[in-house]
Amino acid sequence: MLLLLLSFVFNACKRENYTQTTTDDVNITGYLEKYPETFSLMTQILERSGTAGYLGAYGEYTLFTPNNDAVKSWLSEIGKNQVSDVSVDDLKKFVTYHLVKDTLSTGRFTDGKITKLTLFGQYLYTSVDEATSSYIINKQALVIKSNILTGNGLIHVLNKVLVPPAKTLAQTLESSGRYNVFTDALKATGFYDSLNYQLGAALDTSRRFQTVIAESDSVLRTKNILSLADLKTALKSTNPTNHKDSLWLYIAYHISPGANYLSDIKGLSALYTLAPKEIVTTKLSRTTVLINDDEFNGIKEPGVALNGRFSDQMAANGVIHDANGSFKIKVRQQVPIYWDVAEQPELIATLGANYRSAATGGNSLIVNGASIASSMSFESYTISTAGNSLYARDHTVGINSSRLYHGEDLLSMSTNSNRQKWFEIKTPFLVKGKYRIWVCYAMVSSGSVCQIAVDQGSSQEQVMPTLVDFRQGLDASGVNTASANSANADNLMLAQGFKRYMATSAQYVTVNGVSIRGQKPVNTTGWNLNVGRLVGVADIQTTDRHRIRFNVVGGSSPSGSATNVWLDMIHFIPVDDPEGKYPLVGNIDQLYPRFHTTPGVLYPRTL
Repeated sequence: MLLLLLSFVFNACKRENYTQTTTDDVNITGYLEKYPETFSLMTQILERSGTAGYLGAYGEYTLFTPNNDAVKSWLSEIGKNQVSDVSVDDLKKFVTYHLVKDTLSTGRFTDGKITKLTLFGQYLYTSVDEATSSYIINKQALVIKSNILTGNGLIHVLNKVLVPPAKTLAQTLESSGRYNVFTDALKATGFYDSLNYQLGAALDTSRRFQTVIAESDSVLRTKNILSLADLKTALKSTNPTNHKDSLWLYIAYHISPGANYLSDIKGLSALYTLAPKEIVTTKLSRTTVLINDDEFNGIKEPGVALNGRFSDQMAANGVIHDANGSFKIKVRQQVPIYWDVAEQPELIATLGANYRSAATGGNSLIVNGASIASSMSFESYTISTAGNSLYARDHTVGINSSRLYHGEDLLSMSTNSNRQKWFEIKTPFLVKGKYRIWVCYAMVSSGSVCQIAVDQGSSQEQVMPTLVDFRQGLDASGVNTASANSANADNLMLAQGFKRYMATSAQYVTVNGVSIRGQKPVNTTGWNLNVGRLVGVADIQTTDRHRIRFNVVGGSSPSGSATNVWLDMIHFIPVDDPEGKYPLVGNIDQLYPRFHTTPGVLYPRTL
């Protein structure tokens, strides 16, 4: 027993080789102490502030440390002779503003804010000095040595001390002398106070930090607005503190939650504003950020550029941008949107000259192959997983008389039947309100079954209740070939959530003096192959482009291979008709107009 016990103790004392998460390198405090000729003053700051032990322990940190020359300059600027002359509290703030609780190499720097807050509670901003190709922090300090690895993180050496913005957004705007009228409007509406709170306020980052797109006095002057009174008159404002007043909404529309620098805005399609359910659209045109540069209902709406010289102004609680022009909420009415999903500029540009070539019967935008990663994404189109094919198929040559397509094209997705797939399309602009969504497709015997979702994965996600079975024709409504020409056929199909969307051969329309006949047979072979399917009602909360996702949940193929989606159009038809523009009482017409293979040829209801 004694021998067994000794054997156990002996083996228990043997060194085991474990994978360690730490290194043998000195930690941040130790590294600074090793090089007093460069960091002795920073070491004193850590010791006096009580953070030396903190940064000597294990963890993951990034310290942006100024060297001795930088600290000496800072002490001189604040009227102090040595580190001991600075209060302990101020030195703690000094350290926490230079410290991020994460390991951030320069490879994670972008031309914009570092996504992790400093321990001081503010963002740092990185950019590149074009002359030296070196990183600059907060437009103040040059990174003169970077990515120094220690046992508990990284060190970046700076040639200047980082000084946090002392002024709030409100104070920065007021003190600039550039935004006098805008500042007066902030005060009149009460937004000055909400933009003037100090860092210590216990708010989450989306409320603690805000983005202001300000209009300068010179911009307002081009609109003959020289004072707050002029602005109120121009906007017909009577009670600026009322949240329905035009001036209140105007200012709210210029403020967005969160700190969004130009680099952040470049990657967004919209900024949500403090004006209820209103957004500012954004896009990048070469190197210029444009806001509200849109096309709505076929009409181009020129936008406003953000002035790079006066934008990215850092404040204690956010960032300020400068607009080159005046902008306000656009009042738009809901209109029906009849969207040809394949006739999109992005698809046409991608396919180039081949877009209108039908020699092979179809032209691929994305083809299954080794070059396809696990997913792909264009601005308007996203498809999940390799093994799918997405096509823009054109039928200008040898049109299939049984299956017709508006614009003579369709979007086709092929998916393996042994795995669920999805694809997603970004819609045209939809004005906020309720819409009935119709998916218009060509019936195919190897069709997929799809669940339709709007803005899936977002706070505005809505899943439509009706599945689209691409194997179903119009006869799935209960109307058969014999009854398809009856006077009540359309109403019977509508009652089951189906409609004809292509004009029938019994319909005519005159375009430029020429009578054009519809193409779909009335009640002979092929009458049922172009299907409009009502999937549900979506309550669109913001005027914006939204995302429609087709989740493949089933389907079958006679050959046992892939299943298909042959998608032609999606109709977004408003539920209500408040202005009485449309002939059906209480609702906008869901059945008309009907369409031709020639774009622009529409068949209205004949009353």
